Amino acid sequence: MSSINSKIKIFFLLFIAVGSIYVFNTWSPSSYAHALKNHFGYESIEPDFGKPRAVRSDEWAVVTPLTQAAVRNDFKRYNETSLYREDLRINYGIPIADWGIIFKPTMWLYGLVNPAYAYSAHWFLIFSLFIFGYTILFKKFGATYTLAIALSFGLYFTGFSQFWWNEKGPLFAIFPWVIIPLISNMKLIWKVTAFYYTAVFWLLTNLYPPIQISLAFVGFIIILTQQPKIFTSRKIIYILIAAALAAGTAGYYLKDYLMATSATLYPGGRHSMGGEVPFRFILSWFFPGFNFTWSYNSLIGLNMSEIGVVGMYYYIAIAFFLNYKNFHNIWQDPQQKRVFLALAIGFNLQLAWMVLPIPSRVGMIFLWDNVQPSRMQFASGVLLALIASYTANKIGLIFSLKRFALLAVFIIISWWIFKKPFGVKRTEDLFFLPILFVAYLIFKKYRNSAHELVAISSLIFGIALFGRFNPLQSAWPIFNTPNNQTVQYLQELQKFNNGTLVYPGLPGAIANGMGFRSLSHVTATPHMDFWRKNFPELPNNELNHIFNRYSHINPTLALKPTLLQADAVLVPMSRFTHNSRATEISQYEHNLSQHGFFTVEKQNGILLINGWGGWPRDAKRHDIEIMFDHRMNQKIEVSSILRPDLPINTNQRISALNGFQIMIQSENTEIPRCITVIAVDDAGGGRTILNNPPSIPLCQSPSP
Repeated sequence: MSSINSKIKIFFLLFIAVGSIYVFNTWSPSSYAHALKNHFGYESIEPDFGKPRAVRSDEWAVVTPLTQAAVRNDFKRYNETSLYREDLRINYGIPIADWGIIFKPTMWLYGLVNPAYAYSAHWFLIFSLFIFGYTILFKKFGATYTLAIALSFGLYFTGFSQFWWNEKGPLFAIFPWVIIPLISNMKLIWKVTAFYYTAVFWLLTNLYPPIQISLAFVGFIIILTQQPKIFTSRKIIYILIAAALAAGTAGYYLKDYLMATSATLYPGGRHSMGGEVPFRFILSWFFPGFNFTWSYNSLIGLNMSEIGVVGMYYYIAIAFFLNYKNFHNIWQDPQQKRVFLALAIGFNLQLAWMVLPIPSRVGMIFLWDNVQPSRMQFASGVLLALIASYTANKIGLIFSLKRFALLAVFIIISWWIFKKPFGVKRTEDLFFLPILFVAYLIFKKYRNSAHELVAISSLIFGIALFGRFNPLQSAWPIFNTPNNQTVQYLQELQKFNNGTLVYPGLPGAIANGMGFRSLSHVTATPHMDFWRKNFPELPNNELNHIFNRYSHINPTLALKPTLLQADAVLVPMSRFTHNSRATEISQYEHNLSQHGFFTVEKQNGILLINGWGGWPRDAKRHDIEIMFDHRMNQKIEVSSILRPDLPINTNQRISALNGFQIMIQSENTEIPRCITVIAVDDAGGGRTILNNPPSIPLCQSPSP
C-alpha cells in the first residue's frame, strides 16, 4: 500500500510540475492563431506545437473572442465595446465580475493576473479535472490506479474529446465531479453541498443541453450501480432539493438568456428524433482512425469535429482477450450482475437512440428529444469504457499470443475492407498492433498486468492519433499583441465610418474581440429591435425568419438580408456605411500603367467583381473608376476585403489590405463584353489600370 501511495504522490507532483510549466508559458489548446494569421495579418504567430485548426471556429471565432471582449470590457456583464451591447451572460462561460464568478473557479485568476495566464490556467485546470475525475470514477468500478489513470487519459485522447475540446472541454471535465459527491462516503450535508456547487459549476461554465442531458443519464446509471440505496432512503429528497436549487441558481443567473433563447427559431425551436448516427461512426468506436487520415482529412464528407467519437482500440482488444469462461462469475454474484446489467442497459438505450429512428415523443422520457443523436457520442463512450473495464476486472483476460494473432488478423481485414477502398495507402491504423505486441512481451514478465498493458497500449495509439489535433498555443498574443498594419487600417476604416467597422471576411466575434465596434459579430440572442430599425421594409415574418436566432452576422455586398444557414446571416453593408467609392466613367487616359487584377462573376442577379487594387500605400480611401461596354445606370457598391492569400508588404505594393469587391445590380446583369477598372489612390492621386481576366478585354477609351 505504501508503494502505491508513493507512486500516486510522484504522479501528483509530476502533474503539478507540468501544470506550472504549462501556465508559465501561457499555453492553451486554442486555435486562435488561425484568426490572427488569416484575418489580422499576424504572419509570425504560430503555436509552439501543432497548428491551428480552422474547423474549430466555435473556439477561435466565438468563445475566445468573447473572452477577449470581456477582458476589454473590464469584465462587465454588458459588452459596451460591441455594436449590439449584448449581454455576456450566455451559454458559454465568460469571465464576468458578478456573483456567478463564485461558480466558475477555473476563471478566478482573471482580473488578478495578465489574462494570458488566466486563460492558460483555466484550460489546464479543465484538463486536470478531466483526468482526476474520470480516474476516480474508474476506481469506483474496481480499476487499479494505473488502469484508472490510463483509461482516463484514454478517454481524453479520443476523437470526440479532442475534436471538441477547446470549446466543450468543460462539459466533459466537470461532469465526474457532479457525480463523485453522490457516490462518496461524505456526510450528507457535505455530499449535498458539494453536489449543488459542482452542478452549478457544470451548468455555468458551459451550458450545452445535448451533452449535459446525455451525461446526466450516465450519472444516473453510475449512482444506481454505486449507491443504489440512495434511491430508497430519505437522502434522495435532499439530493433532489439540491438538484432543483442548482438548476434554479443556473436558471436565475441565465434567465435573460434562457427566456430570449426559448423564443428563437434556432436553437429554441430545435428538437431531435433518434437514428442519425451512421454505421461508420459505430465502427470507429472500435477502429478510431477509420473515418479520417493521419493528417486529419475527413474521408466521409463531414468535417473533423462532426466525425469525432469516443473510439479506442481498448474496446476491441478487451473483447478478444476476455476470459469468457469466467463470465458466469458475474451472473452468480447479485451485486456484480446488477452493476453489469445497469451499465449494459444504459449503454444500449443510448445506442438505440443513436442508430434507430425513434420518434421525438419517445425520447422525451429522458429529455432526449433535446439531444441530437450524434451529440450522445461522449456519454455513450463513457458507459462503454466502464462496461469494458468492469467486465475485464471481474472475469479477467487471457493475454495469449494466439488471441493476439486473431486480433491482428481481424484488425487488418477490417482496415482492408473499410478504409483501404478510400485510396488511403498508409497503414497508420495498424500502428496499434506493434504497440500491443510490445505490451505482450512485457506481460510475459509481469503476469498480473494484462489489463493495464492493454489500456496503456490503446492510450499510446490514442496519443499518436489524436494528440496532434489541438495545438499548444501561447495565450500571450491572444491578449497582448500590439497593433499591426492590418489592425491600424481597420481602425482607420472604423473611424471613417462614424465609429462602426463594416468589413467583410471577419468571421464570428473576432473583430469585437480585437476591440472593434463591428457589424460582423456573434449574437447569442436575437436583437430584433436593432434589425427592425435598420430594415424597416422587411415584413415581420421575414425579419423573424432571418434574425430570430443565434446568429453569426456576416456583412456582405448584397441587396437584402439573407439566412445563410441555421446560425448564420448575411447582412447588406450599404445600410451601415455612408460612402460609395466607385465611379462609372466614360473615358480614361491611355498612358496609365497597369497593375493589380480582378475577376468577374454573375451571382443571383448581380455582378460581382473581386480583385486586388495594387495601391501604393494603405490609404484611408481606395477609390475605383470603372467602365463597361454599356451604361449600368445603377448604384455601384464597393467594399474593401482582406486578401490573406497575399502578404502584407506595402513597400512592394503587395498588400492583403488592397483587396476589394464590387457589386453591381442592373437591368442587364450579363457579364459585360469589356471592362476597365482603375485603382485610384485618393491620398496620393495616382491612377492604375488593373489587369483584366483573360476572357474579358479592356474597354477602349475614346481618343482625347
